[in-house]
Amino acid sequence: RRSAHEGGFNAIPGVVLSVVLGGVLAAEIARRLLTMDTGSETSIILGASHLWIAAAVCANLIGVFLAPFRLFWRRDSKLLASLSIPGQSLFSLTLWRSHRSSMFVALALVVGLIPFGVWVDWQLALRHLLPIGIGLVGSAWLGPALALAAGGVVASDKTQAMISSMGGEFQAPKTSWLGLFPGIAATAVAIAILASAPWVLGDRPPGGSVALIIGLSVGISALAIAWALRSAAKVLPSALREVAALDQEILAHVELSKPSILEKRFFAAVLRSDGARLVARKDATLSRRRYPSPYFLIPCGILTVWIIALSQPLSYLPWAGPIWGAMLVYTLVMARRAETAPIEIPALLRSLGLSSTSVAKAKRAQSGLRLLVIGILAGVPLVLRAPQMGSAAVFVLVSAALALGATVWSNSSAS
Repeated sequence: RRSAHEGGFNAIPGVVLSVVLGGVLAAEIARRLLTMDTGSETSIILGASHLWIAAAVCANLIGVFLAPFRLFWRRDSKLLASLSIPGQSLFSLTLWRSHRSSMFVALALVVGLIPFGVWVDWQLALRHLLPIGIGLVGSAWLGPALALAAGGVVASDKTQAMISSMGGEFQAPKTSWLGLFPGIAATAVAIAILASAPWVLGDRPPGGSVALIIGLSVGISALAIAWALRSAAKVLPSALREVAALDQEILAHVELSKPSILEKRFFAAVLRSDGARLVARKDATLSRRRYPSPYFLIPCGILTVWIIALSQPLSYLPWAGPIWGAMLVYTLVMARRAETAPIEIPALLRSLGLSSTSVAKAKRAQSGLRLLVIGILAGVPLVLRAPQMGSAAVFVLVSAALALGATVWSNSSAS
């Protein structure tokens, strides 16, 4: 009901969205494969396969990182924490949502395989099902299991005391564990998918056996989900209450985090009214405390683009392009988060007496700064080091313009 009320992408059925996105991927792969008559057939097939693998890695990474949101950071998490619902039931619901999301990702990737079967070979297309299966078990099993483990660390007084004694003066926020553990799961899933890529094209995989990759991927994920199913009844209720309480603490102690110097100077330069600057600084402060992951993942993504640009492999754009796109998508996600609790509470915002125009400008300034940083630090090497600079420039400009338009529309309509 909420998805239908909000409209936009939330109102589109997951199956339809998966088929559409898979169709976009299939169209690009088909475009590449149709140029085999004008170039090296092997290199074109290799580039198209690498593009598909990169899409599979990015899609499954997003699925893994959404596990803490399905488990702890839902809109109804405070309500669920106050009810006497068994932890096993709560985790089963999260597991069902993770399986559903993973199946949507798998459907989109299967649609993207159709051009391989039509223009190359159906055996090659079927070999791509291995990365789909690895990503499926990683997103559906390993992600939720490690998210539950992270919640257990947050809620355990003994574990927190041990970490405090080892950390000394430096003490990371408790919620950082909810990003660290899924980050480990996402890294494992990405490594497993990339390790299977040589076998997909008929080469020798790392370790010499594809059975080893399958065994480790499925075995580790199965052990993790078995532990989670056995421990959910004990761990999840206390973890959910603790995370819900931390959200309240974060809202009450915003002085623990501050906007960066770059954010302060940018807001002062582009925002004319004091009210808009106040809202922008508030959003930057709460975003750092509530959603610390982008302040780590986006710099890592920029660094990865630089590494790929300097090494300049033959498959430069198929690898660097999806990373660039993932950072732009994350910017849109953060723009939407700036419109909802705990970053924004509409009733409190209306009590400030600020005009909707000032609020919208503040939200756009925050999103615009992220796009500016990503565009300069990641877009420039993406263009300058690309084998075809013109095509790369068009790709960067069009994707950045689409992201900018989407964030502007999101901030304007919600405010």
